[in-house]
Formats: sequence, structure tokens, C-alpha cells
Amino acid sequence: MPSHALVIDDDIDIQLLCEMLLRRHGYEVETAGSLGQLARHPSLLEADLILLDLGLGEFTGLDILDYLHDLRLNTAILLISSCSQEQATHALAVGRAKGLRMLGFLPKADMLTGLAGFLTPLDIAPQMPTPAELATAIESDELLLVYQPKQALEGGHIVGVEALVRWKHPTHGTLPPNSFIPMAEQHDMMVPLTWRVLELALAQQARWHARGWPLGIAVNVDADFIKSEGVLEAFDRLTEHHGIDNRLLTLELTESVGIDCLGYARHILEALRERGCQLSLDDFGTGYSSLVQLYRLPFSELKVDRSFVSSMEHDDAAQAIALSIIDLGKRMGLCVVAEGIETAAQRDLLAEAGCGVGQGYFIARPMEAAALAGWLEHRQSPTQPATSPSSVKAV
Repeated sequence: MPSHALVIDDDIDIQLLCEMLLRRHGYEVETAGSLGQLARHPSLLEADLILLDLGLGEFTGLDILDYLHDLRLNTAILLISSCSQEQATHALAVGRAKGLRMLGFLPKADMLTGLAGFLTPLDIAPQMPTPAELATAIESDELLLVYQPKQALEGGHIVGVEALVRWKHPTHGTLPPNSFIPMAEQHDMMVPLTWRVLELALAQQARWHARGWPLGIAVNVDADFIKSEGVLEAFDRLTEHHGIDNRLLTLELTESVGIDCLGYARHILEALRERGCQLSLDDFGTGYSSLVQLYRLPFSELKVDRSFVSSMEHDDAAQAIALSIIDLGKRMGLCVVAEGIETAAQRDLLAEAGCGVGQGYFIARPMEAAALAGWLEHRQSPTQPATSPSSVKAV
């Protein structure tokens, strides 16, 4: 199956040159000349590689990077431009800060001789996993969890962790979620995948509790999971099997999933709250119905999206939104969690605003259970509880 490339440039000659060079490496090539064209035809972005010009008239390559970030794409991106090295370095840094897969910068003047150097490593990359392989992985032991600590911003103690899934593929190696979650969504596998993640998370939480570490754990769940048949009965069987105190379990519902029946979702979520679970609204502010969901559904926690946190030091608008979300959460009596904290300045701004909990690379990267145990032992005595139910209340 051939790889697909997208060239985003408003110069027809550059489009043709890139197309010729890419086809030599076996790529099928599409072209686009503007952000508007991408907005009208988002299927163009279903590519393995994007060549992106920084100068696109009314909209720039930076606007394209914002759009790719909003779509949560994991596509490889190569900047091509006639701009200065300084401008390119800035654009690469912006893209990487957004979590995009930036390959580097290739001046247009070097296109003929330099493109092959970027493409050769990609040409030998194996094909992406298939839905059948993912179905097998869910049923087998190929899925693993890593855990990112969540820290009280006042006091610095660890209040719990967020469980994040990875796929130990037998030939592709360890794959991040954005390389297989979209496939799970497209092929109706999110419900069994979520159950598998919950099973792994609760089993690990039980092991921690047996060591005297009552760590809270957060697990992402999908809208399809919430409305799946028999979800409450299956949830009860799972938590009873592992002997979990539900007060130390947080279910994170991503705002962007788009719950289409808030009445039914409220019924299920209220039943989970009655069982003691904490409910978190993740990625707050990144979708169209955040306030409606926050108003109508029984959340106990609100998460400030990383896109606002990562930009708040240098972007007044991002900082204003982040601080407004914190204030809103506090007024509603919710625990407020900021994700994506990467600097001490970000942490300090959030703490000063009254944000209760933070997570991000500045605090700790996600790590496997054994590494987390060592990390916790280094920070504090393993005989002391790392968290307690009261520590996750609103600050």
C-alpha cells in the first residue's frame, strides 16, 4: 500500500517539483494551496507526510500548524520555505510545543538535493498496524499502561496518576495512542479498548494499595463506553473483583467526543458518582459544547487543556482563558487540574490562580509502573499514603 503525501504551498511550481520528487519515493501526492482549501476538504490531511510552506498569503504555515494541532494529527511534517533559519526554527519550536511530529526544515533552494535525506528514513518505515491486529492486541497482553503523576500545586504532594495506554506491537514497537485510537474509533473498538484499559488500571491500583500506597488513578473513557449496554453492571463486577475504593477512581470524559444524548449520559454518570467515582471533564474549552456539558453533567473535576497551559506564558489570550477556566471551576466547587505543565513559570501562574492540581513534563513524564514506584520512593516514604480522597477536592 503506497504512502500518501500532502504538499501545502501556494506556489504551483513548488507543488509540481515536490510532487515529482515524492513520486520517485513511491508516494501518492495531493496538493493544497491554502488553509481554506484544507478546511473545505479535510480528507486531504489523511496523509503520512505533509510538506508545509510557511508563507501562504492571508494565512501562514503557523495557522496550518494550529489546525493540525486541533485535529490531533500524528502526521510527519516537513517545513519547506524561503524564510530565514530563525523563522523556521521558531516554527519548528511552535509545532513541537503543540505535540506535532516535526521532521525539520528544508529551504526551497535545496529541494532537489535535500528532500531525499528526509524521505529515506520514512521510506523504510513499516506499514501501519491494521484493525485486526488492534482487535488481537485488546484481547492479548500487547497493551500496557504508563502513568503520569498528578501533583497538588500547593504543597507538592502527589494526589494520583493518570493512566495512559500504549501498544506493544510485535513488529512496530511501542506505539503512542494517537497512532491507534483513531483506528479504534473508526472501527467501533473503543468500548472493548476502554474496558481493557480499565482492567489493567484497576489491577495495578490494587497492587499499589496492597503496598500501602492508596494512589488515585484516572482513566480516559469514551462516549460510546458511557452509553454501552450493561455498563453499570459490568463496572460493578470489575471494581468488586479488584476490591477498589471507587473514591480513588477518576473517569475522564473528553469534551471533544460529542455526547449526543445528555439526558442518558447524565443518568449513567450520576450512577457512577453514586458509586463514589470522581468524574472529570477533560480538554475543557476545545470543543463546541463545553459549557453545556459542564452545566448538565455531574462532573467533580475540570481539566484545563494543555493548549492553553503551554501558551499562557507568552500569549495573553491563552492565559486569560486558562485563568477564567480555573475561576469557573472554583466557583462551581470542582477540583481544577491543569495538564501540559512544562515550566516552573506555568506552574507558578497556575498555583497563584488557585488551580489545585497539575500534571505535565515539568512534574514528571508518563512512566511504567516499576519506574513510577522508584520515582515515588525517591520522593517520599512508601509507607506514607501518596494521596487520600480528601486531597482531590477543590482548592
